[in-house]
Formats: sequence, structure tokens, C-alpha cells
Amino acid sequence: MSAVLLALSLISGSYEMLFLMIGFREYVTWRIAIVWVSLVMITMSLGAVASNLWPQVPLAYFWIIPIVCVTTFMSSRLLYTQWILMLPVAIFLNALKRLIGAIMGVVAKTLAHSASPMLLRQAIGLHSTADINLFLASMMMLPIIITLGLLAHRWLVKVSAADFLQRAYVNISDYLLVILFFAIYIMAYVFALEWSVNAQTYMAIAATITFGIIGSYLISNKNSHLNDAQLLLQVSNYNELLSHHNRDLHLFKHDYENILLSMAAFIQNNDMPGLKRYFDTEVMPVRATLNRQSELNDLSQLDMPTVSGLIYAKYEAASGRDVHLVVTILEKITLSDIPQIKVVRILGNLLDNATDAAVRTNHQVLLTVNNRDAHTTIFSITNQIPIHELIDVSVIKKSRFTTKPGHLGYGLSSIEQLITDQLVVNYCIEEGNFIAEFVIKH
Repeated sequence: MSAVLLALSLISGSYEMLFLMIGFREYVTWRIAIVWVSLVMITMSLGAVASNLWPQVPLAYFWIIPIVCVTTFMSSRLLYTQWILMLPVAIFLNALKRLIGAIMGVVAKTLAHSASPMLLRQAIGLHSTADINLFLASMMMLPIIITLGLLAHRWLVKVSAADFLQRAYVNISDYLLVILFFAIYIMAYVFALEWSVNAQTYMAIAATITFGIIGSYLISNKNSHLNDAQLLLQVSNYNELLSHHNRDLHLFKHDYENILLSMAAFIQNNDMPGLKRYFDTEVMPVRATLNRQSELNDLSQLDMPTVSGLIYAKYEAASGRDVHLVVTILEKITLSDIPQIKVVRILGNLLDNATDAAVRTNHQVLLTVNNRDAHTTIFSITNQIPIHELIDVSVIKKSRFTTKPGHLGYGLSSIEQLITDQLVVNYCIEEGNFIAEFVIKH
């Protein structure tokens, strides 16, 4: 195999990688890129060597299975998701590549016939007409793949595809379905690679459509179940927490009245020693509970049970980590016609990040909610930045950015997948404090 053909095989093996890196470019790091490119080069080089050493073995075993496995593994690492979710994507991209390659092959054949064969042979350094056609087709495919990747990127961001893939639940039937169709795909190409170019084109069309349908079914089915289950679970949990808080608040008011009446009785009888004993034995032990309930009184100003319940849940979770979440809502807040699940997930993520940082500093997070105008509500979350940590606001939204040991840094980048024109998150640093401003337009 000539150096030109080896280079072409390396290029053809990189099309799936190139498409995914462009489509999910926010998640690409230098380490991921270097490892992925290296694996593609090694895989395609070994495929070229193996096909020469064992020509009797079907080409699909050397040219399809390895590169699909590499694409699946690296894309799952890129998005930090399960490999079974990326396998249908890898198969679809492989089939799409072969379809585009077949079409470009026909175009290249036409161009090769219309141009001077001798000039092409001298310019490219290839002598076989089939090799010249392969070279032209590969060169024409490259801008097409790049263009498709750029178009896909806009759609993938719009539908929060990376966020979905990170959250999707996989069951046994998914493994069986995907592996079964992967086996069928390989068996089909065991024979198809021995067919004519036209027959391979038809095969590529059938494979692209089939795996496009399978991938769409899995994604839409998972997305529907995920959203429904998430909505029901979160709304149920947060409403239950809010009901629990309201019961506690009612009991607090009742206990507060009883405490005042009891203390008034001691005062009326001028029983100061009895008042002191009562205060020390009855009031002081429940002071923390009373303070906690009074601190969350502001939640009654927030007219959205799911968000109120979320804040209550995060308050309890922060308390369990010895972090004090100070909630300030000084006016009536009404949120209508907003995507509740996205609001809950964004706000929850911001509070979690702030709590994680507060554990390492002054153990305090400030949450302030106010109306900027009649149609804009702002949730402002403030936490102290840990000592010796430098945060660049321009890069914190990028994938895998983190200052927390042992964390992969998907928190703030996942928020970026959820924001819309209606839901906006801004970050700033003021006097050693990190401030996240969640703006909701309603």
C-alpha cells in the first residue's frame, strides 16, 4: 500500500471523530483529542497491515468493527456517558460516511473521466484509476463532513443532546437491541464490501436509514421516559418537602404562641426562677428548630411549589454539610409560563456548586430572589471563593472545568446546555465572592 493510500485510509477513519468533535466541541479537551487521534491512526494502520496479511478475512472485521469501537469508546468518554448510548451513533455515522463516500465515488469517477488521467496520475502520484477515484472522493468528503458537523452542533446544543446522554437510563433491552443490530450491520458488510460500488451504495442507504430510525427511536423513547419520570419525581418530591415545611411552619407558629403564653404566666406570677428554668429546659433545646423555621419564612413569598420545595431541600442538604443557606425573598415572586424542570435543574445545580465551595470556606451561601421588573425574576447565589483558588469567568462554562478534587467538571457546562433566551445565567466575581445570577424571563 502506497503512502498516499495509507494517508487516505487514516483520513477516512477520522470522519466520525471529526464530526463528533465538531458537533460536541464544547466538550473537547487536548487530552481527549490527542488520545482519539492516536487511537484512530493506530486502528487504521493495523487494519491496513491486517488486511494485507490475511486477505481471506472479510474486510469488515478490519475496517468497520475496530473504528466503530474506537468511536463508541472515545465519544462516551467525551460526553461522560454510557457506551451503549453512543454505539448506535457510531454505527449511524459509519453508515452515513459510507453513503457519502459512495456518492462522492460516483462524482469522483465522473470527474476523473472528464479530466486528463495522465495529469491526475502525475499530480497525485497514483496510477490505478480506482485509487485516483478513491483519492478524489476522500478529498470531497472532508468539507462535507465538516459542514455537517457544524450544522449538527447547532441542533445538538438546541436540544441539549449532551445533557440528555449524560442522564439517560439504560436497561437490558437496550443492550440487546443495539448489539443485535450491530451484529446485523457487520454481517451485512461482510458481504457488501465484496459487491460492486452501486450495490454498496444501496447497502449504505439502507444502513443509514435503518440505524437513523433505531437511533431516533432510542433517543426519543429515552427522552420521553426521562422527562416524564423526572417531572413526576421532582414535582412529587419537592411538593412533599414543601408540604412538610409548611406543616413545620404551622407547628412553629403554634409552639411560638404557647411559649409566649407560658412565659407570660411566669412573668404575671413574678416567678423569675421558674421562668429561667422554663427557658433553659424548654425554650433553649428547640431554639435551633425555631430559628430554622423562621429563616425559611420567606419561602411563602415564592409562588411556585417546585422551586420552593427545591430551595427547602437544598437548605436541608446544606445543613447536613454544616453550610448555612441564607434565603432572602423580600417581595412576592410569581413565576408563570416557565419550563419548571429546567428551572429546577439549573437552580439546583447552582446551589450545589455554591454549597460545595462553601464547605471549603465560610460555610455560608446567600440566595436572594427579587423581581427586576414585572416580567423578570433574578435568583442570585453568592458564595465565598476558597483561598488560593483562581477562577476565570470566561472559562468556567467549559466542559470539565472544576476546582473540586475528584470532580469531572460537568456542573456549569451542563447548565449551558439548559439555558435559553428565557433562562439566562451570568457569573461574576466581586470582593472574593463568586456570584451566579439566574435570570428568568416570564
